[in-house]
Amino acid sequence: MKRGIFRAVRPRPRSKAFITLLFYSLLRVSSLQAEGEAVFVIGASSGWDAAKNRVQVTEIPGLRPFPVLALSSEQTENPKSGAPGVSEARQDIQALYGAYRNYSAGEDAVDLALSFDEPSPAAYRDTRGRYLVSVSPSLQRADGRWARHGAGAALFTGVAGREESAPLRLSPVRGIFSSAAGSGGGMRDFSIEFWLYPNNLENGEQILAWTAALPGVEEVSQRIFCEAVRNRIRWTFHHFFASPGGRNQPSSLSISLETRKGLVPRTWTHHLIRYNAGTGLLEYLVNGEIENVAYTTLSGREGGDVYTPRPGREGFFVLGGRYSGLMDEFRIYSTGVSSPGWTLDANPDTAGRASLELPDLAKFPKSGGRFETRTLDLGEPGSMVRSLEVSGGRFTAGQAGRQPLRNMYEGKGDFRFADNSTVQFFLRAGEEPYHLENIPWTPVIPGTDLSGRIQGRYIQLASAFYPSGDCETSPYLEEIQVVYESNEAPYPPSLVTARALDGAVELNWRSSPDSDTTGYLVYYGVSSGVYYGEGALQGESPIDAGRRNALRIEGLKNGVLYFFAVASYDGNARTALHPGKFSKEVTARPLRINE
Repeated sequence: MKRGIFRAVRPRPRSKAFITLLFYSLLRVSSLQAEGEAVFVIGASSGWDAAKNRVQVTEIPGLRPFPVLALSSEQTENPKSGAPGVSEARQDIQALYGAYRNYSAGEDAVDLALSFDEPSPAAYRDTRGRYLVSVSPSLQRADGRWARHGAGAALFTGVAGREESAPLRLSPVRGIFSSAAGSGGGMRDFSIEFWLYPNNLENGEQILAWTAALPGVEEVSQRIFCEAVRNRIRWTFHHFFASPGGRNQPSSLSISLETRKGLVPRTWTHHLIRYNAGTGLLEYLVNGEIENVAYTTLSGREGGDVYTPRPGREGFFVLGGRYSGLMDEFRIYSTGVSSPGWTLDANPDTAGRASLELPDLAKFPKSGGRFETRTLDLGEPGSMVRSLEVSGGRFTAGQAGRQPLRNMYEGKGDFRFADNSTVQFFLRAGEEPYHLENIPWTPVIPGTDLSGRIQGRYIQLASAFYPSGDCETSPYLEEIQVVYESNEAPYPPSLVTARALDGAVELNWRSSPDSDTTGYLVYYGVSSGVYYGEGALQGESPIDAGRRNALRIEGLKNGVLYFFAVASYDGNARTALHPGKFSKEVTARPLRINE
């Protein structure tokens, strides 16, 4: 049995000659069914090409022997319908965050965006085009199974080296960290966010570093560090916040912020540092919760002169210089980024300042995803879907390669797990391929008998994916088999004979061996294989002979050679008339007989 996109399993592998000999040499048996069971396979080795209309659903390789279909972690959304959007929207960073932002549409808030979704580290780039990205051979790539969002993540190996050979270096060409912004006072508010998946988080691991030269001070460097200290993360800003210009004030400040609790290794966490120049408030958030705050004032408290950011000359960022683990979705903003529930204060100086809301920090979209197949042709009118056989399972963010068997779907009943991750299935069918959208979807449960519920030559399958309650787990589909009964037309009658008469032809034949044959159509014409005859008293070709095994066709022209063929049709109530193949062609020439 050959397995492919279409795999048919028929109970009639024998040749027609053998069947004829069996039925007519021994005895006439009427138990042979015209229908044959067949299977339409989607997924596994057949691939997912049939799953055309995908919304927030993607293929994930490496989880099983063949790619599986699961929820996408790209977090795109269609702003018109509120439903999850297609992955192409991710190419526009403004569209990606469109559902979550509360700043005016014209504000260019994203200063840098690194998704790490490119196929190799050498292809990593800032999608905003404001930073030059340099990558060393030590930087590796993790695929979508391990990424927090999208198709990939940066994998740092912890190799320490000189800044010139750092795993990933970002040099601002323009934007808020460029020299022009620092000297001209163009930088005020800012935010830096990224996802982190550390292997061990040992002391001294340096996740991020900014280095620049201070204007007019050659011996002092401006630095920003984000590093691991006692299983915690510490941010340090050296000479980054400059004096507002008052007398007897230091020219710059040094500020540190540290998480209050330790981070768990091999777990994704979201990190956000944000600054409001109106109040001098500097905040550090982990997973959307405030871990520590500071004010860029001499007192370190709210009020007084605010020291504001002033990037130095020839500055650059180094990511993962002494860090072992994954990083994903690194971004810099030219505004304060808010997490859900956070708002700017009512200070008149800052009330008009815009802020950018973060997307949901969950890995998979709460609204789930969906796909619909293209129209599938079952080959025969009135075909009937018998059942839907499904295999799949679920996987958790960051654990895609280590799934225990208990996460596999058993194959029957609701495709649902204890954490509420689930997949629902829908089918619809019709005899015309172009009007299926007008037919309502029928929900189906895998492994159950669907006989009589879904029937027609053309079908469509849809699946709706829903994540776990915490949106950290996605169900996946490995293979879908649509098991159906092909409503094959009955075999044609045999031993067809034609006898010429005066203005008529008399036809006789033996019955079709198929038990569900309910009648015969007689075709006639004046050319071989072209049966568009007309003029007979019984009507144009074809003529319905009903259950009879003989038919006298009247009203034919004498002297004209006529060609005839007979086809059987079934009557299983699924189709009004379902003729099969033609019998062997016979000929006769009506002639006037002298009495």
